[in-house]
Amino acid sequence: MDLNCLLQHANCIHSTPVDAKYFTNKDYELLKKWRSCLCSYGNIGSSTGLDQTFNTLVDEAINPQTLVEEIVQNHSLKVYVIDSLKRYNSLMDIIHILPSFTELKYTHDQQEHRTTIEIFFNITESITKSVLLTTTIESMSYESQRYFGNFIKKNDLPVPFAYYMWNNQINSVEYKINFNILSEIMCLTSGQYILQIGSESTIGKGKTSMLQYIFPDKRSEALNTDGNSTLRNGCIDVLFSPDKTGQNDESYVIFDTHGTMNIFNEDIITSIQTYCSLQILYVTEKDLNSIFLNSMMNYSNTIQVKPTIVIIFDANYDDKHYSPEKLIDAFKLQYKNWKYVKWTTAPPSHLWYQHDHNKKNKDSTRSQHLLKSFKELRDSTNAEVQKHIKCTSIFSIQSYYRTVKTSTNFGAPVECYFEIEDRLKQLFGDLNEKTENLRIATPVSYLNSVIKQCEKELLNNWDAPQTEIQSRKENLIRERSKIASINRHTVFFIDLLTKCSYTELLITEKYLEKWRSKYESTLLEELSKTKVEASKLSLRMKQIEERLSTEKNFNQVEKKQKQQELDNVKSDYDQQHRLANEINQKLMNIDLTIGLFCDEIMALYELSPHVFEPPNLIEDIAKTFVSLMLKGFAIHILRGRPLRCHNELIEKSIKYLPTTTQGSPLVLTVIGEQSSAKSSLMNTTFGCNFRVSAGRCTIGMYMSVIHWKSRTIVIFDTEGLLSLEEAGSIFDNQMITMAVLSSHLVLINHKGEVSSNLKDLIGMSFYAKLNIHSPIKPKLLFVLRDQADLSSKKTFFRQLTQLKDQLQNDSKFLKTSIDDELDINNENVYLLPNAFSHDTDVISNIPRCWRNQTFPQEIIKLRQIIFKNITSTTKPQSFHQSNRISSIEPQSPIIDAAYTDMTQLYIKISSNWEAIDRLGPQLLECKTLYELSIMKELQAIANGIIKTINSIVYQNGEKLIDETLLKLSRNNFIDMDHNSMVEQFNHQLSLIITGNIEQAQNNFNKETQRSCYPPEIKLKITKRMESPIRSAQHLLKEMFEERLLDLLRKTRIDEARKQLLDAVQKAFDQNQSLQLDDFKNRLQTNFHRTTEQYQRDLQSSFEAESAIIEKILRFYNNELRCKQGETSKENIYNLLPIMDKEKYKKDINRFRKCLTQFERQPQHQARKRSNSVWQGVKSFFKGPTAKPTNALWEELKGNISWSTNYKIEEKNKNLFTEIWNVVFGKLEEDLLKLISQTKSFSSDPKTIQHFFQFIENAMNSPCITTAGGRLEKHELCSDLAVIGLDTIIIEAIAKEKSDYEVNLQNATNEMQECKDFLYKQCMAMKDAFELGRTLAGTIGKQIIEDISRLLQRRMEKNIKEDIVRSEFINHEAIQKQAYEESFNQADGENILKYIDDINRYFIELSLKEIKTKAVAVTHKHVLKLQHFIILAIDKANEVVQQGQYSNTSSVRDDVRIAILNLSKLKLGESADTEIFRMFSLNNVLHMQIKDSERFKKGFASIRDNYNGIEEGVDDLTKKMKAVAFESCKQSIAQKLGCQARCPGCGAKCSKPEPHDKEEVEVWENPCKKCSPNQCTCTHPETRSVKTHESTYHLAGAFHGWVSHPLHTPCLRLCYQHWTTRGVYVGKQRQPNNLQNAKSDETEDEDEIIFPKAKYYNERHPAWYNNLKKQSTEGNTCNELIPPPDQRRAWMVVRHAIINRRNGSMIDNKEYDDKLYPLNADTLPADFEPVWKDENFE
Repeated sequence: MDLNCLLQHANCIHSTPVDAKYFTNKDYELLKKWRSCLCSYGNIGSSTGLDQTFNTLVDEAINPQTLVEEIVQNHSLKVYVIDSLKRYNSLMDIIHILPSFTELKYTHDQQEHRTTIEIFFNITESITKSVLLTTTIESMSYESQRYFGNFIKKNDLPVPFAYYMWNNQINSVEYKINFNILSEIMCLTSGQYILQIGSESTIGKGKTSMLQYIFPDKRSEALNTDGNSTLRNGCIDVLFSPDKTGQNDESYVIFDTHGTMNIFNEDIITSIQTYCSLQILYVTEKDLNSIFLNSMMNYSNTIQVKPTIVIIFDANYDDKHYSPEKLIDAFKLQYKNWKYVKWTTAPPSHLWYQHDHNKKNKDSTRSQHLLKSFKELRDSTNAEVQKHIKCTSIFSIQSYYRTVKTSTNFGAPVECYFEIEDRLKQLFGDLNEKTENLRIATPVSYLNSVIKQCEKELLNNWDAPQTEIQSRKENLIRERSKIASINRHTVFFIDLLTKCSYTELLITEKYLEKWRSKYESTLLEELSKTKVEASKLSLRMKQIEERLSTEKNFNQVEKKQKQQELDNVKSDYDQQHRLANEINQKLMNIDLTIGLFCDEIMALYELSPHVFEPPNLIEDIAKTFVSLMLKGFAIHILRGRPLRCHNELIEKSIKYLPTTTQGSPLVLTVIGEQSSAKSSLMNTTFGCNFRVSAGRCTIGMYMSVIHWKSRTIVIFDTEGLLSLEEAGSIFDNQMITMAVLSSHLVLINHKGEVSSNLKDLIGMSFYAKLNIHSPIKPKLLFVLRDQADLSSKKTFFRQLTQLKDQLQNDSKFLKTSIDDELDINNENVYLLPNAFSHDTDVISNIPRCWRNQTFPQEIIKLRQIIFKNITSTTKPQSFHQSNRISSIEPQSPIIDAAYTDMTQLYIKISSNWEAIDRLGPQLLECKTLYELSIMKELQAIANGIIKTINSIVYQNGEKLIDETLLKLSRNNFIDMDHNSMVEQFNHQLSLIITGNIEQAQNNFNKETQRSCYPPEIKLKITKRMESPIRSAQHLLKEMFEERLLDLLRKTRIDEARKQLLDAVQKAFDQNQSLQLDDFKNRLQTNFHRTTEQYQRDLQSSFEAESAIIEKILRFYNNELRCKQGETSKENIYNLLPIMDKEKYKKDINRFRKCLTQFERQPQHQARKRSNSVWQGVKSFFKGPTAKPTNALWEELKGNISWSTNYKIEEKNKNLFTEIWNVVFGKLEEDLLKLISQTKSFSSDPKTIQHFFQFIENAMNSPCITTAGGRLEKHELCSDLAVIGLDTIIIEAIAKEKSDYEVNLQNATNEMQECKDFLYKQCMAMKDAFELGRTLAGTIGKQIIEDISRLLQRRMEKNIKEDIVRSEFINHEAIQKQAYEESFNQADGENILKYIDDINRYFIELSLKEIKTKAVAVTHKHVLKLQHFIILAIDKANEVVQQGQYSNTSSVRDDVRIAILNLSKLKLGESADTEIFRMFSLNNVLHMQIKDSERFKKGFASIRDNYNGIEEGVDDLTKKMKAVAFESCKQSIAQKLGCQARCPGCGAKCSKPEPHDKEEVEVWENPCKKCSPNQCTCTHPETRSVKTHESTYHLAGAFHGWVSHPLHTPCLRLCYQHWTTRGVYVGKQRQPNNLQNAKSDETEDEDEIIFPKAKYYNERHPAWYNNLKKQSTEGNTCNELIPPPDQRRAWMVVRHAIINRRNGSMIDNKEYDDKLYPLNADTLPADFEPVWKDENFE
């Protein structure tokens, strides 16, 4: 069949003019009036597209007045007809209202349309459902008609197929055959086609009424039996079997012919008859003499063998004495050759309408008899019916009808197929329930899903072995990378979307539905059984658990038995859970749908956009997606498993969505338990077409868009909650969190009463919302379904009040009222009855199920409640705005639309899901707020224990290092395997750590004995304790390996020397005349062998890059887990993601790709570090042109998602520039300084602790704080973490490489020196004098080196001790000194140092303080150096001169013993002397001394070292001072204390670490009920917070704060104006601005949190107590200006500070010279301070 031809307008509707004489004048006029009043003007043939009414809700509910207005304005009731069908009201609301027109009073505006109204009034009694449907059809475009057919069918109404209609153009009546209305609903079918028609004598006898007895599932209300019989004569309706089982062999389609066959319908009846499987013919006794049956049966041989039921209307049907067989036999006799005809009788209509006292009994008897006889007839004909060709499409009839109309010679009907059906069979014919359908048909989506699942497993188990999962993931990625073209299934669906008609798409959908049905029913049955069994097991578990917790009389045996029973039940439940998941996987494997292939196209476009050719193809697909959505194919927003959101193709599609011009989009999300009919409710309420079926039919979240009262309403339909498949996961929490973050109104669809499950889910979403900011305070509307008593609302109001009270109670520990974030009105409950009624028919005694009329009427009321709620949504408490900053009155809620347009809405919800998906495992792992509060309480206990145990671990670990190295040094360990030594140490260390872990866990169990602590939560926390304690193992292991490496290096060199000595000694013994060349060659050979071995050993001892990355990420994840466990409200820890290596690489590559032009050189790689990447970018922005800025922004804007509104690009670019320069640059600068001050920073967990504080400081930067709602904080915070981690990792890798190179070079130099010494000794062996000189040089040099090393260690130790003892080098003293030497003294350079980098300034001042002592210490040791060298050299010379030595070994040994015994050197005080064998003098070769006296004279030259001693000591002193200085800086840095800075002024926290928790009050607006200072209301409990404080708060201008809106310097301290001024936190979008295109760039509304106290209480509670105290006790708490010293300081540095703000701060035009000294020595704008922290000088 040529489908495109059949869909052409000329072919899909056939019209035949009807002569005026055919009807009476009255009927003729009635048809004309129907057209005039009920058919909107215009030619439907000229209209195109889908009628907007389908996606628009009526503004006003239906009533007589609104109907009249609609008739007057639009001459049609189309909008109300469609609305009634959307609500499944089956037009009954309109039918019921029509009689009330008699009471209608005309309004003034209606007087001019009085004639039209009166005409309508006069025809109201003639308006039936059929009239409403036909006139509505005639008011629509062809495309709309096709779509409209679906709504008629869903309401179980007869679809008008052939009908009479007035034609204004020809001014006459037409008989219309409308194939168009059936083209979608009958494009592909699988049931029986049945024709029903009667003779002329049966007109008015009740043919249509018989259908309810022939097909008992058809109700009389679903039949077209009303109206003028003359106007119905010849009309044909199409009736469908109810949608219960979908497409199956039991389904049917009935062509119900009213009246009889006439000249207008003869051809169409012939065509239908040809393709029907069964025909039902009605006759009366008169037809024994008519030609009706012959004309119907003798058309062709095909018709004669067609199963036929002839029903004879018998006027004597009720007469018990009359036998119907006589009448039947008369017909049988006349038509005795008809073998396939079944005969029966039926009562004519007048028998049903007659009235007597036995009417009810007679009707019942008649009904029972009819049902029985018709059932027997259907059963007897069923076998024959199944044999006949089944027509599979209305297009077969249409095609045959065209042949009948255009040809006089046409053959028998043939079985017709569409070309598309053949293609579908080719694609899906080989697929079944066992093939990997998703992998075959949708490979990209499938691979994306399983790869994402692997990533989830890796991320959730980052601290466990992951080789198998990682390998599987890599294989899958490789498989995906090989996809270079579009597979044949996807090609087909792309063609289907872009080249085929919508009808062909529906054919495809129905084909796939039929394909699924072959496997689906069995699996669904298995799933249902599994769920029932799991439900029983779940109930049994709860019973046993309750018994165990409450029964106190159990003995140990009974308790053990019960526990074993519980374990068994849990095991069985887990088995059912796994089975359910397996069945669901099978269901997903066969769930091939149009939507699935749309998802595949989206996935493919993201993977390989280049395969979509030509370029406009993707735009065509995007437009088609929108077109499909308008017809009910909702856009799949959250899709796949695991769920994912953002897709570029969806983003393109969103741009084509039609929206209203008034207001911005509003979002409604429906949530509820699985199988609670959420989708059905949305379909009924808004006319959507969300997929519905038993079980989990909605996967993820779907989006549909409607228009309502000039507003765009976005509807999200979500996957069902509380399902067995997702039991135990965080899925439910994630789904409801997505709803509350993204929606203005969350509709909670629930069957029965308000349950505790809802409370728990809402509570966890509230907690998540506190941490993931959203500018919407969503309203929650509870729709309780299947309520029997709709008047009992107060009961449910009380339930909701109790739920809210329980939520408030459960969330107390969060120290925030749930009312601040969620709008839960105690009366926001709406009761809905069951949509279906069930009863037994009183006449027929047949059980009936039907859509009742109460439900659709209640839907109208529900709509109004929804609209009222969704349009009155406010902001959360933290987002309230006000332009008033001079009053402390609480601000009224502000209505906020949140989304500027559909594109921004999609970007925002994608961002929301990304945050939920990334942070969900941490934020939402608990099921209830109570569980969350317990977990945080337990985590706090655990953290305290961890700190104590870690201290013990470090002490024991250092002791183990000393003991192990000492033991190794006493044994010949040079040949021992390095790895085995490390493993042995690690084994011992592991025993220590394991013991401490057990001790920590035992301590935890002792401190958590209370019964309120659930065992499963305790177990979870106990497992988490291990990682933070084990983190110390990495640092201790590195310390051991570093010292072991030093020992190995020295030992290997000593061993190399010994080997050389032994080789030379052996040569001497064998040949006293060994030639120097031979000796030199042997020496060189041994040297190379030794250095190569050393290099191999050295390489094995250093960490690989991958190990360094994993170690740092492990520290990060451990610390983050601990911090997240303690925190409750929004802060950086809940905004940061867990980071595995794959995620880290993926995220950092977003930046690296854009910054390849900047080669970042780590500071450990060169003596002087060049500018880093970030500093390079920073300098970019300071250039004379904006081009580099624009280039960088253009490169990065597509890779970052910081902004909430993509449309304000210029503002986003400016904000990006400031954040990139100031925030990211500062973060890297702080990290590099920290790294430079920490020796083993990559193995020190404190590095990550400080790193987190740096991120928090960065997030408190003014440019971020004032950006307000314009920033996606979780995105920015995550990027800060990624870049910061990258900085640490790059530096760690560079340091590892640098250390390796330095160690190798030093060792090579030492061995080269050793080789040279040995060669010199060999050259001098024949001359005792030269031998003495050579030995003196060798021993003298080693003495100097060892004494230098000895004093270096002592110098560092003394300086550290002085730092510890110093009363000035402590946090409090240095803070005071820093403030005095900068602000008090008005020293401009020091002021800039103070505000630029207070930590560095603290170090500079500390160095200044320690300088005197450090110089004294170094001077003392320098003097000792010279003295000790002379002392040791003299002692060595004395030993030689006084002795008589025959060999050099004796000289070496005696000199060593003598030096070790020098009391002034105090060598016995340190284990290092023995461990590192100081003064071993190993470079001495054993040789015979032939002339002792000459040897002594030669050795006396050791005193020649005196000649250059001062110069040598100077060089050594410089080196020792440099090392001591760096050690000193590192020691001071450890005393810098807390890294937190005041968010208001940048002042450094002066509170000693660790910080204790303090109680911080929860902010409340002033009470309106009570008198001031006499409030008796209940106040929220305080919250426990680790607080900060500072003694020296500054004016905000020093930290970059400005006064809004002038941008002048904010010359007020952060605690001044505590209750009288607000804090400007950025710009907020206004909904009404959307009407103006330029509003995106200019007209924003100021957002100010008032008062200042509230800002700090809600945004920075850790500083609130300190600032509140300062606001009443601070030196300038009652002033409106800074203290004098700060005012003077400002005048000194203001030009420099304002210049650094790059235009964001504008200087005051003038200053009050009485307050601000104008004669201060002002620094120039480009002044940069010179730091004095490079050395002691």
